[in-house]
Amino acid sequence: MHRVIVYLLITIFCTFPCKCGKNDTCRNFRRRHILKMTCNNGGKLFLPEVVGFYGKDCSLCQGQSAQLLTHKYNCSWRKRCKIKLNKRRMVTGCYRNMNSMKVLRGPCIQNGTKIYDLITTKTLNGKNPVYYLPETTIIVRSHQNFPWNYRYLTNRPLHRLRFNIRMENIGRKIVLSVVHMDIHSATDKIYIIYNKLINIPNEKDLEIDIENISYFDIELNSTSFISNTARADGFVLCLKLMDKTSQNFNSACEDVIRNDQLQISMLKSSLKKCMKGKKRRRHCRRRNRTKRFTD
Repeated sequence: MHRVIVYLLITIFCTFPCKCGKNDTCRNFRRRHILKMTCNNGGKLFLPEVVGFYGKDCSLCQGQSAQLLTHKYNCSWRKRCKIKLNKRRMVTGCYRNMNSMKVLRGPCIQNGTKIYDLITTKTLNGKNPVYYLPETTIIVRSHQNFPWNYRYLTNRPLHRLRFNIRMENIGRKIVLSVVHMDIHSATDKIYIIYNKLINIPNEKDLEIDIENISYFDIELNSTSFISNTARADGFVLCLKLMDKTSQNFNSACEDVIRNDQLQISMLKSSLKKCMKGKKRRRHCRRRNRTKRFTD
């Protein structure tokens, strides 16, 4: 009988949000707290999503403050990122003051992953870079500042990235996976070009057999008549060399983008609290760091 009661108490306790589970990322906070996010093994953050809640322990209505919205963009491609938390009013979803927060998703790009940009200063000036396709999985993104909107010029409608293929890889296949795709649907198209031209689909995997080809191109073609910044985030792709017989994979990105590598901790602000002493001297002390929580 006692065992049953204990079991029921544990079950009831664990049904409340943010009380159980080692990997739960819910945190309550007070004024001047900072959320620190890092990736294991020196990896880079990729589109972390943090939401706020009106109630404690991530309860009641949820939304995002202006800071949480912008840090999804500012934290990407960094090895570590700090977000200042405050109890200001949220601007999406729940228009109440934020009292707790939770990291909904925090993918990490593995350390050492090669990243190639399609829209660069070189391509804007009419130069098309050429690389050898590495043996390891790579990431191709629209531009360095992704997911901030990308930029194009009317006098340079084509942006092309070429990958040469080594002779020893003839007979294998290239798997392309779309991680994120947001381009201007009316004016912009993205293609992969080898023996034929293929419009890269949204949220699909694409396999290319390496037969009778020595290179392939990834090309962004813009037909815009206005020189400005596009009203779109851009794109992120993963490319991976595989043997033709390989079938057991979920995505070309599974080797380089992981969802179990994020570490978070809550810190107090490093602002100094100063007081005047008897001799009118300012005595300052730095606020102590709070207990560190990692997931």
